[in-house]
Formats: sequence, structure tokens, C-alpha cells
Amino acid sequence: MKCVLFSLVSLFTLCTGCASTSQGPGVLLIDSSNYAAAFDAAASVARAGGMKPAVMDRRGGYIHTQPAAAGSIVEPWKPKASSARQALENTMTLQRRTARFEFRPAGEEELPNTEEGELTGPALLSNSGVDLTTYVGPIEIRVWVYVDRQYKRGIRRGTWTLRTETLSKEIPADSRWEQTPSWFWTPMTRDVARERALLAGVESQLLLE
Repeated sequence: MKCVLFSLVSLFTLCTGCASTSQGPGVLLIDSSNYAAAFDAAASVARAGGMKPAVMDRRGGYIHTQPAAAGSIVEPWKPKASSARQALENTMTLQRRTARFEFRPAGEEELPNTEEGELTGPALLSNSGVDLTTYVGPIEIRVWVYVDRQYKRGIRRGTWTLRTETLSKEIPADSRWEQTPSWFWTPMTRDVARERALLAGVESQLLLE
């Protein structure tokens, strides 16, 4: 166990300077004439990062990707982690990332007015409420990357070695009814570094157009 921990710490130290993702903008501002190219660039950058688009709405202006397992120290062939710390976390436990790109008219309020009287603001349930394929004006591009961690029920971690770890199993009382899954995903944090890297990739592709 000590050898394993020592190896992980050594790899973590070596990866500290090379596992960080390049910085990029927190938001991109484009003209509506470049909307189609920017939308395609966002989908392309997401695929290149291992996150395949699951929902693509050009009129509403959003792209939601499928979750993708982030790379660990011992799995360099998977999408690279955004930092050395995340790489170590991905090595110790299974984590995945999901991205959501949003396109909206620039200057649009993100929250409705909560003063007394009639509520005003964007149609949040349907994104901006504007058909961006026909919209004319500046457009903002933002992206959110969420990190989920997998947990398993019934695991009892060993205090000294991995061999002392045990896993209990629940015997269903009635197999005719749906049982609680033995594992589940829990949202942990946002990967801001990956968000900026994705926007930087979109920006670079638009510059090549």
C-alpha cells in the first residue's frame, strides 16, 4: 500500500507542470453572421474533447453533451484532466464530465426581475426565447462543464491496505419491484479550466474561418 501511495504521489508531482489546461476566455462575443460557424465549432471542440453532443438546438442556442470519463494518471489515452489534482482524483475514483454550451443575445438578463408586479426577463425554460438562426446582433457564447463522481453502495474502505476493503450486497426482498441501484453519480464541482479551454478552441476555429 505504501508503495502504491508513493507511486501516485510521485506521478502527481511529475504531472503538476504538464496536466494543466491552457487558459481561455470566460465568454465569447460574436456577430450573428458567425453564429452557424460558431455552433459547428462548439460541437467539433466538444467531440475533440471526448464529449459527444447529445442535444443540439440551433434555434434555441444550446448544445448538451454526453458524459465522458476524464483521464487519470494511468490512462493517458482518455481526455486529459484539467489539472494535476483532477488527474489524481480521477485515478483514485471514477469521475466524468458533461458540457453545456449556451448561445444568447448579448446583454440579455440572466435572471428575471423579482420586484413586485409582473415578472419580466428571458424565457429560462426555453433558453433565450429567440430564434438565433434569424437573430441579428451580437451573441454571447458560454459553456458549463460539470464533474460527477461515481459512488457505490456498501463499500467499506480498509484503514491500512486495499485488501481489507469489503463490499456488502443487499438481497432484494421482492424481485418483482424495482431495486435501488448499487451505484450512482453525484455532481461534485465545475471544471472552469475545461470551460475556458473549450471556448479557446471555439475561438481558434473561428479565426481560421
